[in-house]
Amino acid sequence: MNILKEKEVGALDLSLIKKEYSNKWVALSPDYKKLIAVGDSLSDILKQSGKAEVAVMQVLPDTGYAPTSF
Repeated sequence: MNILKEKEVGALDLSLIKKEYSNKWVALSPDYKKLIAVGDSLSDILKQSGKAEVAVMQVLPDTGYAPTSF
């Protein structure tokens, strides 16, 4: 029997990203500790980050950020 265990993830404080990169797209390392790329569009940061595994999000001015992974 194969049982998958969920990993507990603590809350991330991305407030510095919100302040500095509002209305931009950002690519972060999978552990959210390193900024890989910043751009005006999703395609910009995907080009900048190359084939690296990154966590991508659009930094929204009022609501924070909308994360996604590639």
